[in-house]
Amino acid sequence: MTLTAERRKPSIYDNLGGAEGIRKLVNTFCDVLETTEVGRPIHLLHLRGHGMAHARMEQFNFFSGMFGGPKLYAEKWGHSNVRQIHEHVEITEAHKDAWLASMKLAIEKLDYEPNMKQLLMDNFERMASLLVKH
Repeated sequence: MTLTAERRKPSIYDNLGGAEGIRKLVNTFCDVLETTEVGRPIHLLHLRGHGMAHARMEQFNFFSGMFGGPKLYAEKWGHSNVRQIHEHVEITEAHKDAWLASMKLAIEKLDYEPNMKQLLMDNFERMASLLVKH
């Protein structure tokens, strides 16, 4: 291990448990979308698109890179610009709120420390705010 690697601060990806942790977050979130009333508006958006299986795969790829792991989405699609990814979807303030409420439910179901829960939600709130079409 190099000196640089030894001093590297663990990423969110690392702290969530790597690929397994990201997959658990994505699956818990998508389960919330598919099974709760709060998640229904986002679930319906995905059903109009490529479906939930596609959403699970691409969210895993995106979150992996977003949180400091392998940049799977960018390797596959050549970028990870969240606005460009969602440009074909009319995202309203209500969609943003439903997405964030669903993610908060998912995060609450997982055994994260309070600081990690807040760090995740801070990241998701910044990202979701970029997507609302005015």
